[in-house]
Amino acid sequence: MSITTSASSVCAKVPTFHIIGLGAMGSIIAYALQNKFPSYNIVPILRSNEKVNTFKKKYDSKFTLHRQYDSNKIEVSESFDLTTSLDNVKEEHIDNLIITTKTYQSIEALKPIWSKIDNKTNIVLIQNGFGSFEALSEAYPEIIKENYKVFQGVISHAVFGSSENFNEFYHAGFLDLKIAQINGFDKSKESKIQSFAEVNEMIKESQLCSTLKEINLDVKIMSYQELIVGQIKKLCVNCCINGWTSILNCMNGDFHYDKETTLDLYQDTVQEILDVFSVDPNLKGVFGYKNKENMPEVDLGFAEDSRKLAEWVYQIGVIDCGGNSSSMRQDVINKRGTEIDFINGYVCSLAKKLDLPKSTYKVNQTAVNLHKLKCEIVKIGGIN
Repeated sequence: MSITTSASSVCAKVPTFHIIGLGAMGSIIAYALQNKFPSYNIVPILRSNEKVNTFKKKYDSKFTLHRQYDSNKIEVSESFDLTTSLDNVKEEHIDNLIITTKTYQSIEALKPIWSKIDNKTNIVLIQNGFGSFEALSEAYPEIIKENYKVFQGVISHAVFGSSENFNEFYHAGFLDLKIAQINGFDKSKESKIQSFAEVNEMIKESQLCSTLKEINLDVKIMSYQELIVGQIKKLCVNCCINGWTSILNCMNGDFHYDKETTLDLYQDTVQEILDVFSVDPNLKGVFGYKNKENMPEVDLGFAEDSRKLAEWVYQIGVIDCGGNSSSMRQDVINKRGTEIDFINGYVCSLAKKLDLPKSTYKVNQTAVNLHKLKCEIVKIGGIN
């Protein structure tokens, strides 16, 4: 897909990108933006003034990245001098908003800045799991009513934070970041299915997309239907890796000690995802997609063989990102809230919404139950 429009030609004024959350994913995106476009305004938004002051005074508004996939090369960012808190965003209007907070934190985080956001704002959700857009649009119905421009990001990079310094991150696996539009389409369109021409036009019109496609994170701007397939496959990875590593308190790579048992567990987990998602009426256009001329090619082969899908998950999660500690495991260890309801829990809630029998989602329900029990045990001082 060849695009001739450069990011800098989209808008005459200096482009500004606000990033809510400077955690694992926010850090690598902020750094990649700063590295590629040093003249742009990159504005990380932290949750409190106290956090901002600590970042500025203790860490000089910089963070450190350990590139474990690249001989553990260490990179230190330039200062993010525009870093601010949710209550002190100075811009009257937010042009480009990158949301990397945990899914369950987004609604509350947006409250202090919502008056600065409208249907001219480009919003991208880069979060684990499914259901984040639905939850957001339920809390802020104007997103649908006024047709806000919203994009979904599915990030496969493996990154985790230091337990000692909140500005220090370990980039354990370099994979990709897929982005597509999920809301704000031309209202005359009957579906969200997009042609190559429509994707090209979307990139040219969107400062967010035309910029992110240039940064060093292997960003792929794609059609809605391609993104949904990628999102489902990423959910399979998250359900197998995040769900089970948080329960067993292990690194991703620890699953290699008994490959066949792991593959059996993964297959049972992903088979339920396929069984539930394939009967969702909202995904009918994706699962029934036929490749045609001038349309993006979508490979639905993953839905035909759950063992092969489990092996793919194993390769991505256990081998390629074996040195990673999943974000959900880190949240449990640090006694924080988790995204379980948007990962394994989403499979269960969707199955219930579709009136499917409990047998359809029993493995993922077991993962949810064990995960929540584990969280409570850790909170009261039990063993990790």
